[in-house]
Amino acid sequence: MIGRCVVNGMTFHAFHGFLEVERELGQVFAVDVVLDFDLKPEDIAPSVNSIVNGNEVYDVTKNIMMGTKFRSTTSLALAIAKELLSRFKQVKSADVRVGRKQLFIAGDVKEILAEVSCSREDFEKKS
Repeated sequence: MIGRCVVNGMTFHAFHGFLEVERELGQVFAVDVVLDFDLKPEDIAPSVNSIVNGNEVYDVTKNIMMGTKFRSTTSLALAIAKELLSRFKQVKSADVRVGRKQLFIAGDVKEILAEVSCSREDFEKKS
């Protein structure tokens, strides 16, 4: 069985971007996270705590969003995925989507998104 924790619509005013103005003034980012993990039949028991806690997912995401300034939104999404996989040992894969709507682009663009899909094996050292 596969379980999934989905945390959608997290928003942060943060200071990421390629342009200096983006890193100085900041912009609003929307982040969605999907974490997949294995479930066992005994996980149905009422005494089982949440396998992946959405509040903790938010806290991990917030710490990265408000920490280092990333030039690349893809690198930002990858850092979030890596930390979530590191923090939640039972998670097998992480999909992270980071979008921004306040764009410093001379054109009509609704939103720019960066999406990454990672498995635990993607970050394991290969010999």
